[in-house]
Amino acid sequence: MSASRPVLVAVAALCAMVLSGTVRAAETRAAAHGEENRAAARLAARAGFLAKAQRLSVTIDCAYDVLQESGEKIEFGEQRVVALRRPDRARIDVTRRDGARRGLVFDGTQLTVFDLDANVYSTVEKPGTVDAAFDHFVNDLRMRLPLRELLKADFPAALKEVAGSARLVGVEQLGGVATDHVAFRGRTADVQFWIPRAGDPLPKRVVITYRLAGGQPRFAARFTSWNLAPDLPDSLFTFTPAAGAERIKVLAPRRGTKQ
Repeated sequence: MSASRPVLVAVAALCAMVLSGTVRAAETRAAAHGEENRAAARLAARAGFLAKAQRLSVTIDCAYDVLQESGEKIEFGEQRVVALRRPDRARIDVTRRDGARRGLVFDGTQLTVFDLDANVYSTVEKPGTVDAAFDHFVNDLRMRLPLRELLKADFPAALKEVAGSARLVGVEQLGGVATDHVAFRGRTADVQFWIPRAGDPLPKRVVITYRLAGGQPRFAARFTSWNLAPDLPDSLFTFTPAAGAERIKVLAPRRGTKQ
């Protein structure tokens, strides 16, 4: 055997190892890219599917942290029953864990919030769409309305800003349903969704971590009883005050805001 033969064999083996490592790295990159594509696609499918629904109802069980002055985080919760009839009807009935009942009704021209236990309500004129009413409620009236983005018709467009950061965490079982666990990072919050792998891409769960807020509080919600063809008569979106209910002036736009 030539003296150079062992050297040639060693070089060939080294080249094979490098080539094998390069192939594995390429395969890993391709797999990661495929997962990113699937994550973004699942988010887009979910957003588009909900945006196209002309009517829907869903029950949302929510839990959220409230930061105390001591720095301690305490969890509170509520159940929200949502009824939506596009383009201009919405109702959300809220029952907190302590039993308090309140809600919101929009009939296309007027936005009403009510507290059944205190027997008070307040209204503001706001003709237009559900999307415009929700934005007015939060941005101008400074009221709380969790997950409003999820219910808006323009959600697919808003999602494009963060779709590039979406990644597939894994496949997980929720209530016996195989779901894609998808995560993405927004400008102020980290968001996770669990979306069924088969059937309609209606979310099963969402977790939002407000990373720029003190203590980084979390909001979590579980979605059940999705219905994309519910019976939603006009009467459901017509607010009728209970006997003796007091109308109060709570819904007042910020100074300089046009209704």
